[in-house]
Amino acid sequence: IKLPIAESSGVMALTVMEGMPFIITTKEAKEKTKTELIKQLDLEEFVTVPLKARDKVIGVIVADNLFTKKPINNDDIRMLTTFANQAGMAIENSRLYERTLVLSNSDSLTGLWHHGYFQYLLGEEIKRAALRKEGFTMLMIDIDDFKKFNDSRGHQAGDAILRTISSIFKETSRRIDMIARYGGEEFAIILPGTKKEEALVLAERLRKSVETNPAMKDITISIGAASFPEDAEGKESLISKADKALYKAKLSGKNKVCA
Repeated sequence: IKLPIAESSGVMALTVMEGMPFIITTKEAKEKTKTELIKQLDLEEFVTVPLKARDKVIGVIVADNLFTKKPINNDDIRMLTTFANQAGMAIENSRLYERTLVLSNSDSLTGLWHHGYFQYLLGEEIKRAALRKEGFTMLMIDIDDFKKFNDSRGHQAGDAILRTISSIFKETSRRIDMIARYGGEEFAIILPGTKKEEALVLAERLRKSVETNPAMKDITISIGAASFPEDAEGKESLISKADKALYKAKLSGKNKVCA
């Protein structure tokens, strides 16, 4: 369908709603359009083609004849539509892969990465940090006296605590941080590009967020921190260092951050 330029201001929305291509002509004066870019460019025509995935429009491809100055014809539309369909399938497949990756590597109770995937992430972060010659810090976190809480309140209450703590970690951490349920009531967090001093500040923020959360019912956490390459240069040795720091926090009275 061809539209005069004055009718093209909502053509993106129209392409999405109708799910079909539109050719926009600029025969009429450019002052009729509100789009500054079209006013500035010496366009004869441009075309909008819906980008579809599973028969749902997920975007719009816009092409013009700025360089060729040739009229946009049906062959152009067919070529762009074929490209749009292939691109839509590729995007949908990518989204499905990402969703599958998340589901297959996540802990079913908390939605955090599970232990196995954490081991993979830690190995990759060590490679990345070594390549870029920069450090990072990992945190080992344990819920204080969680077994006692489980025994007295029941496993359903314990599961609720694990889910709430996981949510607190997600809300309090940065987007770049990688959070995992390490096992049972133990969690691990990778802090990319973070030196120990900064990591201890972030860890204290996590500890405080749990301690002051009304839903925690007097639940607290202890945290141990270890940095690469300052404390260790291998995966197992780094985990061991963080574990020792966590044990130190437990021995010093719990509800603490230690390195």
